[in-house]
Amino acid sequence: MPSAIAKIRRWVDAEALIWALGLAALAAVDPASDFRFTLFWPEWVFGIESPGRGLGRSIGYLFRGDVQSSVQSHWLGAPVAAALAWRAASLQIRKIRNMGENANG
Repeated sequence: MPSAIAKIRRWVDAEALIWALGLAALAAVDPASDFRFTLFWPEWVFGIESPGRGLGRSIGYLFRGDVQSSVQSHWLGAPVAAALAWRAASLQIRKIRNMGENANG
């Protein structure tokens, strides 16, 4: 009998899950918090500000319905959130369709 994780992996696309969890994490974090984290190494080494600074905060505001603060934080917040949601959904739909085709043929 397959384990629970094997059953989930059979039905859920791994990349879609990662994008969905990333969006969920941005939705859960308080965008007004002073905490800031970046993987942009030039900021660590040279103090150069990341071009994506405020993007996560923008998406957080967007999930709370505060569009004005979202746009003020980063103007690409809404398009990026939409693109990531679209990517996750399209990957998951493709996974389900492929499962149906494999079951029939």
